[in-house]
Amino acid sequence: MNQAAPDPDSYLTRLNSIALSLDAPIIAGSSEAVAVHGYIHDVTLSEAALYMPEKSADKNLELTIGYAVQEAGYIAKMVSLPYLLEEGEKLLASLYSYRSCSRAIPQVQSNEQANRLELYEKTFAVLQPEVNKMRKFMAFRDAATAGVSDVFASMVPEIRDKEFFASTPFLETCAKLLDMFVVMDAMKNVKGSMNNDFSMYRRAVQSSHRDMSEDETIMQHKLYSFLANQDQYSSELKAALLKLPPTYEDIIVDMIEHCADCLEAEVFMTANKKHIFYRAIAFGLFLLDKDAAEHDITRRKKFKIERYGKLFRACPVVPLFADQYVSLSTIYGKAPHLANVKWEETEEPLKAAVARSYSILHQMDATRYEFAEYTALFKRNINSSTPTPTGPALLIHQAQIYGTVERGIRLLASLSTRVLEQTAWKYANPINPQLSPNVPVESLSYELAVRFNYSPEEKKALIEYLAMIKNLSTMLLGLDQSVLVSINQHIFHEVQLFLRENVSDFAISATKKKRGAGSVMKHLHDVLFDGAPLDDDLGAKSKKDAKVAVAPVVDRPPRLNPVTPFQLEYLQTVIKLSFGDKAKGMRGGLLRGDDFEKSQVKEAVHFMTKLTMFRPMMDIEGTVREAGNVADLWFKEFYLELSKRVQFPISMSLPWILTEFILENNDTETMQYVFYPFELYNDAAGRALYHIKSKFIYDELAAEVNLCFDQLIFKTSQKVFHHYKKAAACMILSPDLKSDASIAHMDLALGAYNAILRQRNYQLLGRSLNVPELIGQMMNTYLRKSIDIAISRYEASDLTYALDLDTLLRTVQLTHQLLSERLKLDPFENMLAEVDESVSIAATNGRIISHTIAEIVQDLVPGWCYNNVTGRFLRTRVPWVPEVSRHSFPKASPLYLYGSKALLVAFTAQNGLFKGFIGSQHFQALRRWFGKNSVPAIMSELAKHVDTKIRDTLAAYISVIAKGTPQTMKLPLFEYGTAGTFEYFAAHLRPLLLYPALKSEVLQAFREVGNAVLTVKILEDLLAAENTFQDIQTVNIITRPTDTKITNYSKLKDFDPILSTGQHATTFQSWVENNERAYAPSPPVALMAAFLGHLRETLDSVADEWQAEGHLENPRAFFRIWSALQFTFCVPSIGEGKLVRELFGEGISWAG
Repeated sequence: MNQAAPDPDSYLTRLNSIALSLDAPIIAGSSEAVAVHGYIHDVTLSEAALYMPEKSADKNLELTIGYAVQEAGYIAKMVSLPYLLEEGEKLLASLYSYRSCSRAIPQVQSNEQANRLELYEKTFAVLQPEVNKMRKFMAFRDAATAGVSDVFASMVPEIRDKEFFASTPFLETCAKLLDMFVVMDAMKNVKGSMNNDFSMYRRAVQSSHRDMSEDETIMQHKLYSFLANQDQYSSELKAALLKLPPTYEDIIVDMIEHCADCLEAEVFMTANKKHIFYRAIAFGLFLLDKDAAEHDITRRKKFKIERYGKLFRACPVVPLFADQYVSLSTIYGKAPHLANVKWEETEEPLKAAVARSYSILHQMDATRYEFAEYTALFKRNINSSTPTPTGPALLIHQAQIYGTVERGIRLLASLSTRVLEQTAWKYANPINPQLSPNVPVESLSYELAVRFNYSPEEKKALIEYLAMIKNLSTMLLGLDQSVLVSINQHIFHEVQLFLRENVSDFAISATKKKRGAGSVMKHLHDVLFDGAPLDDDLGAKSKKDAKVAVAPVVDRPPRLNPVTPFQLEYLQTVIKLSFGDKAKGMRGGLLRGDDFEKSQVKEAVHFMTKLTMFRPMMDIEGTVREAGNVADLWFKEFYLELSKRVQFPISMSLPWILTEFILENNDTETMQYVFYPFELYNDAAGRALYHIKSKFIYDELAAEVNLCFDQLIFKTSQKVFHHYKKAAACMILSPDLKSDASIAHMDLALGAYNAILRQRNYQLLGRSLNVPELIGQMMNTYLRKSIDIAISRYEASDLTYALDLDTLLRTVQLTHQLLSERLKLDPFENMLAEVDESVSIAATNGRIISHTIAEIVQDLVPGWCYNNVTGRFLRTRVPWVPEVSRHSFPKASPLYLYGSKALLVAFTAQNGLFKGFIGSQHFQALRRWFGKNSVPAIMSELAKHVDTKIRDTLAAYISVIAKGTPQTMKLPLFEYGTAGTFEYFAAHLRPLLLYPALKSEVLQAFREVGNAVLTVKILEDLLAAENTFQDIQTVNIITRPTDTKITNYSKLKDFDPILSTGQHATTFQSWVENNERAYAPSPPVALMAAFLGHLRETLDSVADEWQAEGHLENPRAFFRIWSALQFTFCVPSIGEGKLVRELFGEGISWAG
């Protein structure tokens, strides 16, 4: 029969029935590990008395442990001090985010105003919730003052009568609470908007004649006094403490000494904790100093006041809350006898040294080295792929991991502390516009403190610091679960080793001396040690036997979460109560020695030092998030209150100032940090939502982020496009032109932006953003605009701009290729077809081919002279046709051309060599972009133009010339000689030479026909060269069989039997035949033959005007007419001294 399961309620009843010697509060309500009968079990810790010893005659044991548990109660959750801290943090957030409502409420203009009462009622309804907030602030002043006074009053008898002293956790909690008084006072003092709202509220109440009770009237008077007077929190607390016995000062003295010890020893602490200690010391001095001369704190002999002055000189300014700062002199300077102390440097050299200590710029080199060294250590110890050792080596491995993570957390806290302290120093020391000519005199206070207060070097250093902080945070937050387990196990091992080796030794030693501390150490060992307790008769055994009797650590599986925070605090408190300088057993005496030896005290102090790091290491995520939080750099509520502004523009926001500096600085190394300033928005958003809990601050932040991120993507896209555009242009530029220093030394590392272009899951305000996709969309726009500008500039030029069009489009194409390796872009061919409008339904030709045809027909054919020797067209010196009308040449930014002005100058020089003529180079460049398929369009337009010239011009003029020339002309005699022969023909052809329309119409028409033929010839030569090149490329792939009976398939199938199998999706024979068809040598391009054939048909249609064939005496025979025209070529132009050949080129001859 199965045994019935035990009732869980019975265990709770038994736990609740434990008798308590002290009225101990609840410590925690969550699952913790506690010691019961010497072993650790997971139970719900509902009573602090579980750590209490049983009733015994050893009063020292009962009092010591009882005091430790009682003191822990004061710092437990939801009890006394932490409750005040929690409420104070809520009110601080509400007070910081408080904004005036009175400025937005319409004012009553006069007592005769018709809706006067209605306005007062509305004003009362709007301001009533704000006044309730003010009442909460005043009520908290009273509650916090009473709470601190009560705790101090309850501690006074323990300190005075039982000779105890406050523990470290209690002192640190007191420091936090006293600091809260400082922050509340400072924040309330600057919130003048509360006074304005309350004044309008009172005026609305009085003017609306509302009935008010006597209590309400008294409350309003108290609230008025609370708002009107400054330093309400600190003054009320000091007045309340003066009513207590003077022993309370020992608590404050212990607190400020503990804070000073931590600051001087540089123990681990976050930035917030460090600044709390500074402010708590200053406020503690204010509380200790009284008006009477006998209470002058500077005259106390045992109180080393100069120790604190040294701390204040080194750090005179600390952050207060968000964008608020505080000079420590404003805190301790309120004390009666500390107002005139010289703890702030006034001499310029010393003040400059202090400013230098705040500047992170002067620590940059050492910080870089430290960060690089730690990164290497982290990768070696944490990210290494070596297997986890076992046995004794496991403890060494865990200690190594613990040390590495601890060092990273310390470095992270150090970096963030330096950044926040520099920011506070900048706030406290704004730039002087009178001494800085570049700063406008009318600048706002926030601009003077932030926007104009950072030099370029300081901005760069701050950006690097932020990058290091966020990289460290990412590394530490990304620790594997096994690493966290190793850290917990190492802490457990250290605690257990200390209990087994040291605490047991302390217990044995003290028991041998018959000191009460022995029972305390034994109880501490038995409660916390994960093993058997110490023997009760330690004093009866020899020291050697007692040491052997100590049980070893139980061999059991490693614990995942073996030590609880309360156990660490409990251990820390008991050790300090036993080994501290103020401990009763360590004071010695004339005939009495100390409870413990100096070596034992050294061991205890060493462990206490390590113990301070255990608590943050047990909560790595919380510690890292707190240590790496730099949200204060964004908040600006304090300066909005001072400036009486609703919001500042983004040009004053520090995250955007840093981002803009990166974008405007042409440094590819700094560009990789462009997203780190935006991490300030993430930190600030988390603080606004979860700490300040202000929706309107978060909404303002989100609006700023949206605007700044759009600007970031826009400007980053420009930088990326500009970078790769320059890289592509440099690759295309002729090598001999790269000698220019402005081009040769361009930093064109293609991987400079890879860090940005890989951010496919960037987290910003809880949103996952694909940065490459957003940048890719901008790249598509820039590429299209670059293509459009290249084509538009070509459309505004003649054919000599073809080389510029080619280099521009090749630059865009190569830019697209480089970017496509990193981004997802639209295909370049699609972009070109879209911009060129070659895919439009309404257009038969694209923009490039349309303009090319227009330039050939309207400019090249009628206005250029062909030279047979050079094979080029040169612009005629005497134009016979009007100048072609073109669009104005568009201006464009270098971004859309070659990326920079230097490259633009270089390419202009390169392409300028081809500006004075039109040749095969221009047509080859154009053919690359309009393709083979557009050549027929050019042929068609040229054929139409030639047809028109022949039919409308040449046919009529040839007929006239045939009639005007001599009908019969015999050859001159041989005796005439050259000169006589020339004069003979000149006399007979004089009417033709003097014919007015000879050059402007006849020869011009022949030139146009000839230039058209030459254009076709150039295109044919280009296509033939391309086809030949293609044949050369494919000749080694597939050869044409000489014997038609022998195919490539028949030759290859015998080479490898696998090819003859049918196990292929496409048979090998089909594949070979398809390739033969695809790579077969192209037939020769016969553009010229086709064009001349069309020309022949045109001439046949006008054959009636002249005869192609005929005898020598036939005046209508074309060879006679053409011979007469050729004679005119030899006659210099009348009045100009130029031959016809110089005016019309070789095109006339080709036309004939």
